[in-house]
Amino acid sequence: PGDDVIGWVSRGRGIMIHRRDCPNVVHNQEPERLIEIDWGRKHRHRYPVKLSLEVLDQPGVLRDIAEVVSNMGINMRATYSSRSKKRPGTQTITLELEVDQAVQVIRALGRLEGLPAVISARRLG
Repeated sequence: PGDDVIGWVSRGRGIMIHRRDCPNVVHNQEPERLIEIDWGRKHRHRYPVKLSLEVLDQPGVLRDIAEVVSNMGINMRATYSSRSKKRPGTQTITLELEVDQAVQVIRALGRLEGLPAVISARRLG
């Protein structure tokens, strides 16, 4: 849910859901079998996602991360942090977020990676 999708009327298997950028859709030879669909966003659902950030261990890092997440309208359910034993002066922060759409995860990762203290950011799971 939240991805930009389209339906494909298959032979014998009903309607198959594909992302619009799926090669099966992009290179489709039978456009008459495509149908518009949506996820029915009448009710706002939020989906859990976990991010892992490697950051410099310095004052204000968590505040800056929380500000980015909050400004995007994303709910932060939990945070966990631990100092890195492999890289002194850094820590790993795991964020548990709730998002409305998959694109929010991509945007959040980009904005978080733009923070001066963030070394890397990635989605878990």
